[in-house]
Amino acid sequence: MEAVKKFMAGRGVGYYLSLLALICGIVGVATYTATGTNSFNPELNVSCLVCCWLAVALCAATVAFNFKDIRYIAAMLFLYGFLMFIYSQVNYIANVFVGIDGNVLTGEFFCAFVTLFLAFVLSLLAGILTKWRPWTGRNAGTEVKNETV
Repeated sequence: MEAVKKFMAGRGVGYYLSLLALICGIVGVATYTATGTNSFNPELNVSCLVCCWLAVALCAATVAFNFKDIRYIAAMLFLYGFLMFIYSQVNYIANVFVGIDGNVLTGEFFCAFVTLFLAFVLSLLAGILTKWRPWTGRNAGTEVKNETV
């Protein structure tokens, strides 16, 4: 039990956010891969898939090795992958708004949209909050000195 406590205390909030970003990235890419094609968009966007899988690999690397800079790179790759996802689905979105392809966006689209966006936000927050450890009682680099006036 002490080994688990020591492992948990040695990690900052960014570690756990990287785990969540990794899970969201995998779910988002898997959903897009499985349901990203339709009659108006017959093929998947390769740059979206490459960027998102590369970002997932970088998130896995940040879980294994605690490098802050890699978290920012993963966040930017998730952002680019998310934008490429929107770019590839813009024809579908427009057809839904006009009423050609139904009146409602599908649940699969929302799942991919939300999870890819969350992967970007969580990996960005992981980079920002890498050293924040509220459970240790002291925050790394944010000590406040008591000064009396």
